[in-house]
Amino acid sequence: MFDNITANRAKGRTGTSMLVSVLLHGAVIAAAFGFAYARAHMPKKTETAVAVQFHAPPPPPPPPPPPPAGHKPKTPRPTQTKKVIIPPQTVIQPTEVPKLDEKPPEPEEEEDEGVEGGVEGGVVGGVVGGVVGGQVGGVIGSTAPTGPVEFNDAMTPPQVIAGPNPQYTAQALEHEVEGTMIVKCIVSVQGQVSNCRILKSLPFMDRSVLDALQKRKYSPALLHGQPIEVDYTFKLKLTLPQ
Repeated sequence: MFDNITANRAKGRTGTSMLVSVLLHGAVIAAAFGFAYARAHMPKKTETAVAVQFHAPPPPPPPPPPPPAGHKPKTPRPTQTKKVIIPPQTVIQPTEVPKLDEKPPEPEEEEDEGVEGGVEGGVVGGVVGGVVGGQVGGVIGSTAPTGPVEFNDAMTPPQVIAGPNPQYTAQALEHEVEGTMIVKCIVSVQGQVSNCRILKSLPFMDRSVLDALQKRKYSPALLHGQPIEVDYTFKLKLTLPQ
């Protein structure tokens, strides 16, 4: 009894699966036929050809025609500049030719009439009643100064005539002393040097310089050509012996 029941059930399942399988195969076949039909009836795409035309370049222009026989090409004429004519100038010759050896006339010198009351041989700036050969600015009736006066630019300085030069001391040589000493002394009308004062000193050289100056002989200072006793400043430059 049970065998019949299970056999019937198995037969029913087999029949159902066969039916499903047949349906599926039929659907697949129908789909394949439908796809083939649709592809066969699908409109084809038409490709349009584009026509490309190539144009040849234009021919070159023809050469110019040759000139006719006997024809000469025209050459440009040069531009002509107008000439400026300068009229000749007349040269007037001098009637008198100057001589080369003749000198131009010299201007006449004005005579110096001098100052009223002056004397012949006087100097400009003098005073009436002064003495010929006196000093400008002096006092009338005064005599030449008896004592030494300060040397100034109006005088001629004294010049050494004879005498020793300053000798370097051993200490000055050892310390290599060099430089300029300034000494002020009185120089008499006889050219003797005295009363010396040191204004600028050098180490170890003061006594040697003073001794040399006082042993020297000088020409006197001059004022208007006359010797005069002066208080003169000496500047002595001392250098080491070679």
